[in-house]
Amino acid sequence: MESKLITRIVLEGEDSSFHARVSPTQARSLEESAREEPRLGVYLVARTWRQGYVLDLDAHFDRLEQSARAMGKAVQVPRRMIRQIIATNLPRRDGRIRDGRFRVTAVLEGTLRFIISLEEAKPLPERVLREGVTCQVLQGAARHDAEVKSTAWMHERRLLPRGEFPADQTPPYEFLLADEAGYILEGATSNFYAVLAGELWTAREGVLQGTARRIVLEVTPRIVPVRLQPLPLARLGEVEEAFITSATRGVVPVRRIGTMELDAVGPVTREIATAYERWLEAHLEPLLSV
Repeated sequence: MESKLITRIVLEGEDSSFHARVSPTQARSLEESAREEPRLGVYLVARTWRQGYVLDLDAHFDRLEQSARAMGKAVQVPRRMIRQIIATNLPRRDGRIRDGRFRVTAVLEGTLRFIISLEEAKPLPERVLREGVTCQVLQGAARHDAEVKSTAWMHERRLLPRGEFPADQTPPYEFLLADEAGYILEGATSNFYAVLAGELWTAREGVLQGTARRIVLEVTPRIVPVRLQPLPLARLGEVEEAFITSATRGVVPVRRIGTMELDAVGPVTREIATAYERWLEAHLEPLLSV
């Protein structure tokens, strides 16, 4: 089906007996459809590559179950069924199957159910990769429990105090969450990294321990030393390069934080991004097992 609307499938039932139904929505993106998600639930966001391959999807399912346990609910994800639904509902455009970006939500209120929402996965614009993105720091906005991917956070981050921006100024691409003590922990939808004095700085705790972060921490030590420490706002002026990551976007270079301009795609960021892409290509797995 060729449409600009996202596809949303709901799995309902008990224990291992789930049945699927289409849940109509007028949302045109995962971000827009997040407003329709329940507040009591946990979720994952991932994507396909090459129209049928995924990266470490079982690890995403594991974190979904771990997040549910952290909220006092025992959840077993019907993994094979969800994989099949994703494969069957990958978006089509111009008569061709396209890669999909999807969110899987486990609703923890009432009878357990799962919501699978899909949209077309579009590559980052070349301009973003070439020139980088802008970020704004929000101090005192750090999450209470960053390792739990709760649907409540999807609603809360829409209400973050983002300030006012002139009509002729594009709002920041990402908001960086700093704690009350003045340390940048992560982005509202990403992990954050800064190159400072020849080292890569990123917070050890108070952040989502996601797939993209794991890849960065695996490939970077062969490029520069890694310091698992959050960046103090007091040292922001010393930052040479910065980037953010997420499982669906990979490495996204940062060219400005607040009013401070950076080397948009510095040598360290470029080398880490290249190593990241090589790691990803080497570890893709079929969405459906043969």
